[in-house]
Amino acid sequence: MDNCLEVKNVSFAYGARQVLKNISFTVEKGEILGILGPNGAGKTTLLKCVLRKERIREGEITLWGKKIISYEQNEIARLVSYVPQEIFIPFSFTVFEVIMMGRYPHHSPTSFETSEEAEMAKAVLRETDTWDLSNRFFNELSGGEKQRALLARALAQQAPLMLLDEPNSNLDIRHISQLLNLLRKSRKDRNATLVFVTHDLNLASCLADRLILIKEGSLHAIGKSRDILTPSSIRALYDVEINMIEDPETGAPIFTYPLDIAR
Repeated sequence: MDNCLEVKNVSFAYGARQVLKNISFTVEKGEILGILGPNGAGKTTLLKCVLRKERIREGEITLWGKKIISYEQNEIARLVSYVPQEIFIPFSFTVFEVIMMGRYPHHSPTSFETSEEAEMAKAVLRETDTWDLSNRFFNELSGGEKQRALLARALAQQAPLMLLDEPNSNLDIRHISQLLNLLRKSRKDRNATLVFVTHDLNLASCLADRLILIKEGSLHAIGKSRDILTPSSIRALYDVEINMIEDPETGAPIFTYPLDIAR
C-alpha cells in the first residue's frame, strides 16, 4: 500500500523546551495507527504538527508524497480531519451546525451547503447516536456528548486521513463500543486511514494495526500491536507494573491494573 503520511526526523520545541526529538514513522493508506505515551510525551503536539497547527523546527512531514508545507490550509482540511480532546466554540452553534462545519473545506468562497450534504449530516447524526442532540447548542453539552458531536463532524468531513486525540475520553461503555465499530466501518467502507492518540491500552490493543510508543518526546518503539504491547514495554514506557491476559476470542492482549490489597 502507498504511504499517505510520512513523518521524517521531526523535532519541535516550545521556546527552549524540546517536545519532539527526531521522530520518524510512516502510515500506510487504510492503516489504523495508535500512539501511546505518558502525559507530556508530545503525542498531541505531534498531531498538531501533522495538521500544521504547529510549525516543526526540524525534519519533514509529507501527505501523499507532497510536503505538508506546500499545501494550502484548506487543502489540508480536505485531506485530514481532526477530533481533538476538547474544543471551545465561542458562539452558540447547534450540533447540526457544528457537523456541517465539517463540509466547509469542500466549498468555494461563494458556494453553500447542498441538500445532499444536509442529508449526509443527518446520516452521520444517526450513525454517531447524536440525532437527539442536533438542535442543542454545542457548548451546553456534556463532555461525552461533545466528543460524539466532534466525531460526527470529522466523519462528515470525509477526509481520507482522520486524526483522533483520545477519542474515547468521556464516553460511556456503549459509546466506546460504538466508536470502535464506526472507526472500523470508516476504514472498511472508505479505506480511511486513522491515527489516534490514547491512554487506553485495551482500546489500542483492539483497534490499532500498529502502535508507536513515545517517551519524553522520542520514539520509544514501533511495531504491530500484539508485538509491542507487553507488560515489559508498558513498564518501560510508564514505569508501572501491569497485568496482561489474552482475549479468549481474538487473542488480543487485555490489560488490568494490579492493586495493592494490603492498602
